[in-house]
Amino acid sequence: MAVPDVPPAMVSNQVFDEFTDKVRVKPIPWEGYSRAGLITAEELKQLKDFQQQQQQQANVATGGNSDLSGYVPLLVNLTEKLSSIDALQYLLVVLDELVETDSSSAAVMANTLDTTTHAMFRCMEKKDDYLGLKACKILVGVVVAVKGRAADKFPFAKMFAYIERCLKSELTLVVDVALQVMQSALRVRRARGVLYNEAASCLAQIVDVLKRSQQSSSSLQQQQQQQQQPSQQGTSSPSPRATRGVVAVPQTQYEAIFCLWLLTFERTIAAMLNKKYDVIPVMVEIARSTVKEKVIRVIVGTWTNMLQQASAANVPNMLVAKVPACLATLSAGRNFKDVDLKEGVSQLAEDLAAHTGVLTTWDEYINELASGKLQWSAASHRSEQFWKLHVQKMDANDHWVVRQLAKILVSPNSSDVALAVACHDLSQYVKFNPDGKKLLAKIGAKTKVMGLMTSDFPEVRYEALMCVQQIMLNAWRN
Repeated sequence: MAVPDVPPAMVSNQVFDEFTDKVRVKPIPWEGYSRAGLITAEELKQLKDFQQQQQQQANVATGGNSDLSGYVPLLVNLTEKLSSIDALQYLLVVLDELVETDSSSAAVMANTLDTTTHAMFRCMEKKDDYLGLKACKILVGVVVAVKGRAADKFPFAKMFAYIERCLKSELTLVVDVALQVMQSALRVRRARGVLYNEAASCLAQIVDVLKRSQQSSSSLQQQQQQQQQPSQQGTSSPSPRATRGVVAVPQTQYEAIFCLWLLTFERTIAAMLNKKYDVIPVMVEIARSTVKEKVIRVIVGTWTNMLQQASAANVPNMLVAKVPACLATLSAGRNFKDVDLKEGVSQLAEDLAAHTGVLTTWDEYINELASGKLQWSAASHRSEQFWKLHVQKMDANDHWVVRQLAKILVSPNSSDVALAVACHDLSQYVKFNPDGKKLLAKIGAKTKVMGLMTSDFPEVRYEALMCVQQIMLNAWRN
């Protein structure tokens, strides 16, 4: 599947843009650097020539149309030489503008990619978030602009390691810009493979940002309201406190899910994404609660890709997470302004129904079991008739169902509800299969169930007790 065009490194953040404007006009003591021997007299002359021609281009009245790409090597070289944060910020601002507005400048940087990346990664090592993010933005802009020529040898993994650190920041500005740069990077196919296979911790951090945005949406909205009070800082740049912890939740969710959407254009990733990161249930919760159509649109797009690319892997997870019910609610309860979104929701619901229409109650139980997300909502768990009818199937494929229930008992990711349901299901297996207790003892499930009798969760204690009671009763009968 082809990935729709994503603007290269299109970063839209008011605070980031305002700071860029200040950097652009901030005076830099270039003559002082020259007298101190930090730059040569020739470099100073070339830099002043560049600034003059840049000003002429900005002045429409002069009709200037000079080619500034010839100054790119100078600017990159100065970025490698200088250590002043103010000077480096200025150099990256002008380099970024050249990459955005002049394809020949991007080509020059791509042709000297080793030098360019060395200079930009040097900026990422500085303790300045703006500088590092600007360097990332420039590199992604270069790689995207020249497409395959630079992407094949670009060190995506190293850049993703830096973005991962940014995603852990307490400053929303940093997280926001990092996600947007990642969006543009992932339009490059090789970048998607590197993120999934070589920078999994960065991908995990993107998912973590998404999950935290959902879990803390209420408190974050309250913080947003507090931050809307008039600022007392005048025109000075916002302090860290002014931007700390204030997340525009819908925007954060949109950006994180946008990254997941791009990843799902790869068949292998689409098949494994939910298995590794459990993203479908999170998107269901967001789709139910968000009021932003663009968030729902990117969720529907992600689910559509997952269904089209890897239906066998994702249909069970979608059913357990109640995606069909979520789509039905969206279709019936939302009056979307976007006609295409409304059609997309309906089409996805139809496609998903086509995959699930032939499922039996046993198939649904197997899907739920495979996901590891056992819940009482499935009628099968409480139905004695269900267990009488299907108990023999639990021993098929080397007792796969029983072994899967045992895995849920020892998995650190199992919820208390899943543990309680697993204990209940094992008790039903023993109840209707006289030899079942032997298998439970053999695979260690009996010991684990007995240990859960002291669980802090009352329902787990009760179901574990009932299971042990059934095992002992069956032993007495035998």
